[in-house]
Amino acid sequence: MSSLRLLLGLIPSTSKIEQAEKALVDEFEKLQAFTKSDLLAKYTKLHDLVNSSSFVQKRKEIESLKYKGSEEFIKEKEFLSLQKAKDLLMYFKTISGTMLKRFRDLDGSQKIRDFEELESFIKSNAFRQKQKMKPITFKDSDEYRRFLEFKSLKSDPEIKAFVKSPSSVAKSKTVQRFEELDKFIKSAEFLAKKNMRPITFKDTEEFKKLLEYNRQKESLDIREFYKFKSSKEYANFLNIDGSARLARYNELKDYVATPLFKEKKNYLLDSKRFEKTEEFKDLREYEKLKKNEDIIWYFKVKDLNKFDVLKTKELTFADDFEGDRLDTKRWLTNFYWGDKLLKDNYSVENDLHSYTEKDNFEIRNSLLKIHTKPQRITGKVWSPTTGFITREFGYTTGLINSGKSFRQKYGVFSAKIKLGNPAARNNFWMLADKSTPHIDICRTSNNKVWTDFVADPGRFSKSSIGPRYANDFYIYSLEWTQDKLVWKINGVEIFRQTSNIPQEPMYVLLAGGLDKPISGMTTMEVDWVRVYQVN
Repeated sequence: MSSLRLLLGLIPSTSKIEQAEKALVDEFEKLQAFTKSDLLAKYTKLHDLVNSSSFVQKRKEIESLKYKGSEEFIKEKEFLSLQKAKDLLMYFKTISGTMLKRFRDLDGSQKIRDFEELESFIKSNAFRQKQKMKPITFKDSDEYRRFLEFKSLKSDPEIKAFVKSPSSVAKSKTVQRFEELDKFIKSAEFLAKKNMRPITFKDTEEFKKLLEYNRQKESLDIREFYKFKSSKEYANFLNIDGSARLARYNELKDYVATPLFKEKKNYLLDSKRFEKTEEFKDLREYEKLKKNEDIIWYFKVKDLNKFDVLKTKELTFADDFEGDRLDTKRWLTNFYWGDKLLKDNYSVENDLHSYTEKDNFEIRNSLLKIHTKPQRITGKVWSPTTGFITREFGYTTGLINSGKSFRQKYGVFSAKIKLGNPAARNNFWMLADKSTPHIDICRTSNNKVWTDFVADPGRFSKSSIGPRYANDFYIYSLEWTQDKLVWKINGVEIFRQTSNIPQEPMYVLLAGGLDKPISGMTTMEVDWVRVYQVN
């Protein structure tokens, strides 16, 4: 069915797909934002509150309250009991004294941190081992081991031949190592190390730290600090300070001192007392929020499965080609291995074009244009049989790839592209570290648009659609999972592969080019490139 739709051009329009996707993303972002909104948080909190059994019970309690046995009566009794408690009395005596202040001034200070760091070090196994250290001599050093390696290499036949006639012996790794060690053996650094005197524990930084630790341990500040830290007053302070018990005491102390405490008596005699409570205000606010348009919309759409496609995708690579030049942190303007090893552009045997670094790129109005144009130029060609050779080309074009900045195994690889002349070879494809696997997400050639998969030089599969799809913008995508590859155009499947699926990270490439001559210039236009990881 999809083949017939592709043949007849009956696929969703690119603009409608983007509009629908934008609308879905906008609504999803609105949903996500609203999920974190204060309004929803308030509603949820109130909903849980007013529908809780405790709220219902509270209402019953308020409406049936009497002063004797009331919350106010119980709170006052609790406060008087706390006011006489020994632990609280000791706490208030401690915080009004001077010892706590002096302790706090030192607690967490650099002085204490330095002391405790020293103490931890002095008690460590590493320090104890250092105390037991034997004198360190030259023969214990890495320099001595390198000296022995040098002496050993001198007797190596290859090294002897090199020393006798350096120019006639290729510099193998062994020779290079010998030269490196020879230079080191003659250095002032090595000679100084060779003449070193034995190092004992008293020569170490550890010994200096031991002396400093003993000095600090006997200081008045340190002794008083740790004495107070181990006292019952401080233990009681830690137990009470910041505790629910102290908070409760302060809460009750403040409460019984307020006019509210006295007013509550009269309130308890009022038959409409519930309507004067905070609970009643919460109930009224909740009923108001239930009618809020945003709240109603949220509960209507929050569980719709139309958002599932966004929840499972994470954008991992993207370029919308904003600005006026190519982002060279994302893209190489060369083949990956050409940049890494050759440090130059090159073409392959069947190419009629030479790749340039910048002359064939244009970015304007958020579009990347890769121009393939007639131009006489000399460039390199790679041939599996002859290697790199120089050749004259009649055309130039451009190539970009993410091989240095981004690679990914599995996911959705997509781009919005106007391929241009279907007789040219404009291409959006993927590679790994070798020439295969090779995946053409879309390319033009022989007046068609192709999708290709080369698992290795002996296994090749492809499919094509009509040239109409080269003359306008379409969204080409590859959905890659562990067990299949699916090519799509505007969401309609073109082709799928279920065997020999790549299992290594790959990167994306975009390029113009020709394998047959054409007249004039052709341009491939790219609106955006996006890669997603599917969870």
